[in-house]
Amino acid sequence: MPTTFQPTRRYAIQTCAALAAGCVLPTARAQADFPRGPIKIIIPLPAGGAADVGVRAMAIELEKSLKHSVVIENKPSGLYQIGLQALLQAPADGHTLMHLNSGMVAVQVVQKRFDLNRQLIPLTVSGETPMVLMVGPASPHKALKDLVAFGRANPGKLTYATPGPGSIEHLKVAEIEKVAGFTGLNVAYKGGPDMVKAVIGGEVDFAIAPAIFAAQFAPKGQVKVLAAVDATRLKEFPEVPTIVEAGVNVSPLRLWGGFAVLAGTPAPIVQRLHRELAAAATAPSVVERLTPFGMLIQASKKPEDFRRQIDLDAAWMSETAKGLKLDLN
Repeated sequence: MPTTFQPTRRYAIQTCAALAAGCVLPTARAQADFPRGPIKIIIPLPAGGAADVGVRAMAIELEKSLKHSVVIENKPSGLYQIGLQALLQAPADGHTLMHLNSGMVAVQVVQKRFDLNRQLIPLTVSGETPMVLMVGPASPHKALKDLVAFGRANPGKLTYATPGPGSIEHLKVAEIEKVAGFTGLNVAYKGGPDMVKAVIGGEVDFAIAPAIFAAQFAPKGQVKVLAAVDATRLKEFPEVPTIVEAGVNVSPLRLWGGFAVLAGTPAPIVQRLHRELAAAATAPSVVERLTPFGMLIQASKKPEDFRRQIDLDAAWMSETAKGLKLDLN
């Protein structure tokens, strides 16, 4: 009769160690072999904007550290879905990245055609843009409470500029309306510069727009800033209260940009890309290029922090969008 094998304690320890080593080796190899060739970064926006300028500046830094070329592909229009589809068709090996922006969360919430945190792995934020609520030079409203009081007394009379229904700016104003108890009229414009022009010219009563625009026009008396839509007062407007200090208890708003890879990308590659992108985002050459655009250079401490930011934004946008008749088709 054959002898039954009885594993010793030493044998069990050796076996477990061997199995563990077998798991670690492929993981270590994946990181050691990365990158194997050029890195592609998809930007779902036209060339020439702040996002494009920033990514191209970062690409120069990445080429130095990764020792491979970094190729930028602009794939605008299609409400970000053209760029996203290009990423989804690529291998999950970290060689194709996508530049995300906070506007994509608004499209996700309204259209429900993609899920950034499910389909992608967020890597890091690369910059944030503070926002303010501003009125025109001829506005009778000296403080946010005056504008709110007028809106309550005159339903539907207050007009505000946004890039269109379902945009972040529209959703934030809708949140303010719900909390403050008034209803205004959304007027769509092509983008931030046109929105600010509309405020200056008196075409609309107010707008939520990047603080960099207010910093350009407020000293000339062309706009008045009633509140910083931020958690703290802005250094450009230290005398201007935050929106909560001004009496409207809504969440702060900053437009952000960042990077992601396809879900399924090996964890060591995700960690490597996070480190490389965080270092590139905060490089002096990148800071110099982006500061004139009013961006605050940021980098997530870990990928999970960026994922959490996307979840938080999606939460307030989803809550605000309830009851709004939004259709971006």
